[in-house]
Amino acid sequence: MFLRALEGIHVPLRLLLEPRQSLPEVCGQHFKMGLRHFFFKGVHLLLVAALCLLFPDRLALKALGFYTFGQALSLILSDLGLPGFDLLFADILGILLVFLVARAAIRQKSGEPYLSLFACYGLLHGLAYAHELTRLPLALDLKVPAPFIFNLAIDAGHFAFAGVLLLIARTARVGFRWRQVTAYAAGALSVALLLTVFHEHVAAGKTDVLSFGDTQIATRFALPTAQKAPPGSQRPKGARQLTSPVMSYLSVEPYEVRLEVLIQARAAVQFLGVDVTGKGSIPVESLGPVKKGILEVFQSANPMVIDGQPSQPILKRADFVTLGPAGVILRPSPVIESLDRGIIGLTLVYETPGLADEIRIDWRLFSDKVKKIEATSIDPFGGTTLILSPEERQWHWKSRLSGYQVPVIETIGVEKQRLPVVSIFLFAGVVALMLISIVQKRIVLRRPILLGIVGLGFMLYPFVTYPLELPWISQWAPSSERTTVILDKLLTNVYRAFDVRDENRVYDRLAVSVTGDQLTQIYLENRKSLEFENRGGARASVDDVTILSVNAVKKATKDGFVADTAWTVSGSVSHFGHTHYRQNRYHALVSFVMVDDVWKIREIDLIDEKRVF
Repeated sequence: MFLRALEGIHVPLRLLLEPRQSLPEVCGQHFKMGLRHFFFKGVHLLLVAALCLLFPDRLALKALGFYTFGQALSLILSDLGLPGFDLLFADILGILLVFLVARAAIRQKSGEPYLSLFACYGLLHGLAYAHELTRLPLALDLKVPAPFIFNLAIDAGHFAFAGVLLLIARTARVGFRWRQVTAYAAGALSVALLLTVFHEHVAAGKTDVLSFGDTQIATRFALPTAQKAPPGSQRPKGARQLTSPVMSYLSVEPYEVRLEVLIQARAAVQFLGVDVTGKGSIPVESLGPVKKGILEVFQSANPMVIDGQPSQPILKRADFVTLGPAGVILRPSPVIESLDRGIIGLTLVYETPGLADEIRIDWRLFSDKVKKIEATSIDPFGGTTLILSPEERQWHWKSRLSGYQVPVIETIGVEKQRLPVVSIFLFAGVVALMLISIVQKRIVLRRPILLGIVGLGFMLYPFVTYPLELPWISQWAPSSERTTVILDKLLTNVYRAFDVRDENRVYDRLAVSVTGDQLTQIYLENRKSLEFENRGGARASVDDVTILSVNAVKKATKDGFVADTAWTVSGSVSHFGHTHYRQNRYHALVSFVMVDDVWKIREIDLIDEKRVF
C-alpha cells in the first residue's frame, strides 16, 4: 500500500545507551582533546619556541607559569558563571602575543612586562574551552574536571616542549646574532599564521576548532529525512487502493499494543456471511451494522495473548477510511461505500504495564477469497512483515532488545550546593598569611610554599567537593545551566505522562512534576497542540524534548524561580503502517518551585508557539 523504500530508522540512542560518562572516561577524552589542540596550527608550539629561544630560561618558564595560573583561575571563574567565547579567538590572541614577544626581543627589551599578558591569555583560553563544553551533554559534576584536564594537557605540552628547546639552546650555546634572526623569524611566522587563521577560519566562518563528534557515546536522535528521488526520475505517489484484501499492522509501544487492520469492504461483508452476488455498494444505513459486525467477528476470530496472558482491548473501533499519499484518513461523513474500493479500518488497543515482551495472535479470519494476510509488526526499533495463511496462521512477535527499560517518570531532587571546601580553605589560608606578612612586615612563609599551597588548591578544586546546605546559598536562583537540566527533565516527565490512556494515571504521573491548580489544564492544552488529525485510535507520542535556551533565571517567591525559556517538542504518530512527524517550538516564562525537596513546575506563561513542521 505504501512505498517500500527505506526512509530511515528512528532509533532513540539515549534510550539504548546510558549517556552518563564516568570521571576516568571524561578525563581521558579531554586530555586527548588537549593534546590534539596543543598542535592546532602550531600556535602553542610557536609561542613556546619564541619564549625559549628569545629570552632567558628563567623568564621563559616564568611566563609559562603565568599562563598556567591564568588557566587555573579560569576554572573558578567559569564555575561561577563567567561567560567565555570561541576558542579560535583565544588562539588568535596567542598569535598576537608571539608577535609582541618577537618585537620585544628585536628591540632588546625585557619580557617581564608581558607576563601579565600570558596570565590573561591562559585565563581567556581556559574560559573559551569551558564555553565550548556547553555543547556537550556532560553531567554537572563533570563540568569542572573536563576543562581542568584539558588545561593540564596544554600545560604538559608547554613544559615538555620548553624543556626540549631549553636543553637544545643551552647545548648549542645560541649567540646574540642567532637570537636576532630567530626573533625576526618568529615575528614573520606569527604574521603569516595570523593571516592563515583569518583566511581559513574567520573569513570562512569556521570558528569551531574542536571536534567533539568522537567524544559522545550517545546523542539526541533526529527525525528521518525523506529519501531523494534519483536524478531524471519521478518518485511514485502512494497507492490509492489496497494491495491485498486484508492488511494488518501490529504496533508495539510502551504501555500499549495496537492492532490495526485494513479490510476491503467486499471481503468484510463476506466475513459476515452476507451474499454480495450482483451487489456493488453498501448503502449508508448499512454502514453502522457492517462496522459493528466485522469488529465483533474480527475480535472473536483472532485472539491475542500478551506476555502469556489472554488480553482484551481497552479501546476498539471500526471506521470507513480512504487512502492517499498522506496515509489513511477517516471518512469525515458517511457516504455510499463501494464494495471493491471501500475500505474498513479496525483498531484494537490493548493496555500493557510497560513494553510487551512477547505477543501471539492465532489468526483464523480467512475465507475462500482471502487465503493470505500481509501482517506487519512495528516496534520502537524497527519492523518486520510476514504472510499469514491457514497453514501458517501463528503471528508471533518477540522483543529483540534484551534488558530494555521503558523510560519512567522520576522526581527531580533539589541538589545541595557542592562546594570545594578544601580549596576554599587553602586559598583563604594563603590570603590570611599574606595579610599577616603585610601587617607584621615579615615573611611568614616563603613564596615557593605559598605557591605550592595555591597550586594544590587549584588541583583539588575540580575533584574535592562536598554538598552543603547553607541558608544564603539555598536562596539563590539556580544557574542557567542547572535550570536547563531541571526543565529538560521536568518537561520530559510532563509529556511522558500522556504515554498512558487512563486519565487517573495521567494525573498521577503529572503530579510528580507539576503543582498548582492551573498547570494541569495548561499542559493538557500543550499536549493537544501536538496531536495530529484524527487517526482512528492512534496516539501522538513525544519522541524528544530539546531545551533551546534558558535566560534570565530570577527569584520569584519563596523557594520559587522563573526562567525565560525556549524549547522544541518532536512528536510522531504511527497508524496503519504510516508515521507522521511534527515538531513545535515554544517560548514561555516557566515558574518552578521546590516541594518536599523536589523540583516541580508551577506555572507556564506561554509567550509564543510555532509549528516547525
